[in-house]
Amino acid sequence: MVEINDEERLRRAAKSLRNMIRDKKELNQLLLGNFETSDEELKQCIVVALIDWNGSPPILQPRTLANHPRKDLLLQKAAIEALQGAGIWHSREHMPSADGGTSADDHAKAGEYSGWIERYYSDYERKKSDMKTALNIQEAYGQMGLASEYSGSLSMYGETW
Repeated sequence: MVEINDEERLRRAAKSLRNMIRDKKELNQLLLGNFETSDEELKQCIVVALIDWNGSPPILQPRTLANHPRKDLLLQKAAIEALQGAGIWHSREHMPSADGGTSADDHAKAGEYSGWIERYYSDYERKKSDMKTALNIQEAYGQMGLASEYSGSLSMYGETW
């Protein structure tokens, strides 16, 4: 197995996140074929997700992209961060216009983003709490639990990281 460095792992995780939230140029017709969120912004969302995991109780051994026990949860939190950023942008750019009986508002999406964020956030927090509690108990009993097929190197949305 080829070992990848942290920078490459973050790049691959960002690509997985982009696939997860369906931020693809060919799907972004209202954005004239551009990404809604840049690669750097997606990487920042992943770093924020790691900070959230490592800073939330119960405090366990710090995790990285390489050894995170639930990469799907990490992506879910990163998606929440990406949706919040996009929702803020759409709120800020919201300016309906009308001309000759035709109206347009390509930024009237903030409400939809808010709904997705609420659903994702409550689901994420519940799963994160359950997982961290289980890991805390496992660590207290001296690693008696079994390894999960979801830990380690896992292909997420087309990328292995």
